[in-house]
Amino acid sequence: MLRLSLALSSLSVLLISTAAYSQSLANLNRSTTETSSRDSNARAIAALKRLDQDVIVYRSLADFEDGRKLSLVSLITFERHLSEVCAEMTPLLDELPASKLKNQLTNALDAYRDGLFWWRQADEPRVVNVASLSYAARDRTPADAAFHATMPYTVAIHWRQAHDYLVRAERTLAR
Repeated sequence: MLRLSLALSSLSVLLISTAAYSQSLANLNRSTTETSSRDSNARAIAALKRLDQDVIVYRSLADFEDGRKLSLVSLITFERHLSEVCAEMTPLLDELPASKLKNQLTNALDAYRDGLFWWRQADEPRVVNVASLSYAARDRTPADAAFHATMPYTVAIHWRQAHDYLVRAERTLAR
């Protein structure tokens, strides 16, 4: 009887120590995952900040009308920077679970993409490339001209939206 109670107590001590060890491994794994998630979030925000430094964020139409400049870099440079950031952020966003932060980061990146799309539409290079000339007539109706005139401000709106989403993502990460 004494041997049986001694064996049972030894077994219970073994089970308790195994459970405690498993919990400590789970806590270690969870803290490692949280740390890597925070690092991924910080890298994604840093990548978006690089794009934010390339563009000019206007707060109003009046500010835009005074400046009329869309970016601190050329269109080609911004395209290259955006493609680098997209390549960097795609795996980071895939790792993140569905959350408010992921939505904000995705929305900021999408706003930069949309801004680039409209910037390409509005871009009228001052140097004419002879190879790109076509003989098709380019008659613009007054409606087309008015639409084309609003494209630069559309780009500025996308830059502002991207900036706002980035600021929100930083605040969410700081919590």
